[in-house]
Amino acid sequence: MRRTYLVGLLLVLLSIGLVAGSPLIVAASENPDFDVYLPENIVEPGEETAIELEIRNGASAEDDTEVGDTPPGDARDVTVDVSTADDDIPVSVQTETTPMPTMSSQMLLSESFDIVVDENASAGSYELEVEIDYTYTTSGGSERTSTDTETVEIVVDDRARFDADLIKSELIVGDRGTVQLELTNTGVENASDAVVQFGAADQNLQTVTPTTEESELSTGTEEYIGDWEINETVTATANMELADDAVARTYPVTAAVEFRDEEGVDQTSRELRVGAPTKDQQSFALENVSSDLAVGEDGTVKGELTNKGPNPVDGAVIVVDDSGGNDIVPDLDDSLGSGSNVYPREGQYAVGQLEPGESAPFEFRIGVGSEAEPGPRVIETDVRYRNAADEVRTTTEPLDATVDVAPERDEFALEALNATFERDSGGDVELTVTNQLDETVTDIEAKLFTNDPLDSSDDEAFIPALESGESATVVFDVSVEDSAMAQTYPLRLDFRYDDARSNSQLTDTYRVPIDVVEPKDDGLSTQALLAILGVVGGVGAAVWWFRDRLATAVEGVPVLGRLAAITIPNPLARLRGSEAESGDDSAVETRFSEPDDGSERGSVSDGTGSTPDDTDVLDDRTAAQKEAEPDPAETDH
Repeated sequence: MRRTYLVGLLLVLLSIGLVAGSPLIVAASENPDFDVYLPENIVEPGEETAIELEIRNGASAEDDTEVGDTPPGDARDVTVDVSTADDDIPVSVQTETTPMPTMSSQMLLSESFDIVVDENASAGSYELEVEIDYTYTTSGGSERTSTDTETVEIVVDDRARFDADLIKSELIVGDRGTVQLELTNTGVENASDAVVQFGAADQNLQTVTPTTEESELSTGTEEYIGDWEINETVTATANMELADDAVARTYPVTAAVEFRDEEGVDQTSRELRVGAPTKDQQSFALENVSSDLAVGEDGTVKGELTNKGPNPVDGAVIVVDDSGGNDIVPDLDDSLGSGSNVYPREGQYAVGQLEPGESAPFEFRIGVGSEAEPGPRVIETDVRYRNAADEVRTTTEPLDATVDVAPERDEFALEALNATFERDSGGDVELTVTNQLDETVTDIEAKLFTNDPLDSSDDEAFIPALESGESATVVFDVSVEDSAMAQTYPLRLDFRYDDARSNSQLTDTYRVPIDVVEPKDDGLSTQALLAILGVVGGVGAAVWWFRDRLATAVEGVPVLGRLAAITIPNPLARLRGSEAESGDDSAVETRFSEPDDGSERGSVSDGTGSTPDDTDVLDDRTAAQKEAEPDPAETDH
């Protein structure tokens, strides 16, 4: 190696100077003078690598030039070209001529050049030529162009060497994944105590090392191989993590092999590189979401969870949790709403295993407080799952389920049958009760409340259970006072029931309209008829009782005179026992029906059945009255 040779030569010259007892004097040129070094010069067959040349301008540092003049030791317009010294050298240089900056005296610069070593290169040392072209100014002020040619030695090692191929990449954006490589010892000797070290050239991709023995990671940045024979192939796996904001593309993954050669010397292989493709972040979607939420009720949110890929997942669970206060957003424009009036009854729903593109149904019971406002809501959910490595993962961004909350509604619908009554009447009111909730309710107690002019002797009813949409009939006895107006009155009632969670609930007050109407007119009622008969009977009794006085008062009036002869029917006559027993045939009866003999209605007959003439009767009464009057002559006396 050139560097070793130069160091040895320097030691020899130094020892000679010490023996001679005089200082070592090294002559330095005032013009540019380049030296080239190759510190890392070992390569392997089949290797594509970069060699780094160190280039030094060895011109004298003494500067006697005047201000403004270019020092003679400065090299300008420097270019470097590397090539093989012989066409048979199994190395090819890939980098073309490279420009360098101006190099002043004693300046040292480094420059990289890409080379490729033939697969079948034999072990040994080979020379590369380095040609440096530059321009400088002589001490006399002349401009000159010069070329320096140096050689460096490159060594093709005959130790073990390795090739790597990618078998599998499970890298996912925002998650941990594994990279599996297949490595082969393609060298000319066996390796022992071999260890594969993994790395990543991109900052978005990091290797992950288990921190404890209990760590869930089974692999890390290193994997021990042990003895590794010629042409043997082994598999090595690394656990790596890709950043959340990384782009899904192919990332470079590096591997190097540390081993001991056959002489027991520790060696390190060249860096092996493979491209590891990555997948987009595991994602899910909520589809076909529907709800029946309403203010003051519990409802159901249903839908489907779809695995959007890229990988299958196991143990998927949809998580809804309002503990943070921001998971159920009151509306689409207020992402910081507390959502305290909308809350889940269950916080999780297990979906299970999902292949990419597969969907599974889910259902959540959601409660809406009575103080909530109707309108749209955004329910934030997360998905927890296990990845291919059986590691628990949670989606980094929540999934939004948009639902509508309907206005508050009655728990029951009421329909009244025969709800119309006349004043001062009553009867049964049949109420059909329908469960409008989306759940079965039990132990339904109906309580009736009445105010004047309505009343009820039975104000309670019971229904054992009602499923959603089911109906039942309850009956209440209702009466209407006689003082009621012809109008509609409210019949009030409420319900106490147990919901699906066995919590007792009390409804608001329901109002059922009761119509009060006027009684229908169907002719004389029984009461009116009895009243009329009573009046008629009383009048008849009075006429009979005071018949003597009436006879005197109406004497001389043909028609009215007949009233004196009227007798009451036999039942009334019996009140006068003595007269009834005497059997007086001269008594006269009043006929209230058509006479059998064809006489006129209302005629008066004597006991013989004959009907006296009205004129005769009048004449008789007049004559009797005159006879009763005293003679005026006698009176004067």
